[in-house]
Amino acid sequence: MRVVSEPHAPCVGADVPRHFRKDAPPNPHQRRRRRAVLSIIEKLPAGRVLDYGCGYGDLTYAISRTHPDVIGVDVAPDRVEFARSQYAPLRFEVCPEKGLPFADASFDIVASVVVVPFVPDPEAYLDEVRRVLKPGGHLVIATKTWPVLRRMYRRLRDGKGVGTRARSKLHLHTLDTTAALLAQHGFTVLRRDAFYDPYFSNRKNAADIANSLVEMTGEMLGLKAPAPYPLLLARRD
Repeated sequence: MRVVSEPHAPCVGADVPRHFRKDAPPNPHQRRRRRAVLSIIEKLPAGRVLDYGCGYGDLTYAISRTHPDVIGVDVAPDRVEFARSQYAPLRFEVCPEKGLPFADASFDIVASVVVVPFVPDPEAYLDEVRRVLKPGGHLVIATKTWPVLRRMYRRLRDGKGVGTRARSKLHLHTLDTTAALLAQHGFTVLRRDAFYDPYFSNRKNAADIANSLVEMTGEMLGLKAPAPYPLLLARRD
């Protein structure tokens, strides 16, 4: 008698880069991102945390070391499935693109790490952040901005700063425009910070190399403005 074996189900997250797995060391960008974000969160009082746009869950897991009452949500079911498989028993949920399945004032802290550039409507996204935060709750938000040389060129050419949608499909923001956006949505900025990519991680052409040199110098001097990732701590009014 011939026995036909059942096909094996694909491993959850088989195509996800290894550095997102719980048992693997983070890559250089992850280390910088975690260090910058956790340096703020670990100083905040204990409370319920929402990682809004958690991706593969690695940062949610890092947050749980100091704030164990944390939930990660993302619009991508495959990422949530991977996070559940790697970081159980932490809670991960799929959320809709618009709105959150939580009551008003449900959280003490919301972490939003490089999510705003990719959401369809940053205004609606921040309205939901404010809604689910308790009065006096904290938002830790990282965004993304243009390469510093591009910003300098546009200021010289146009005599003004770069708009949030200038020649980009992403919603990109500087430290100043992120702070202004938060103020419009009922937040008070308590701290401005930023973090850099690893040196020369983007080397497609000569402009990329020149920009990396400028960013490397900015990081060595402790400057926040040239950094590609603005990072702010804000309080819900």
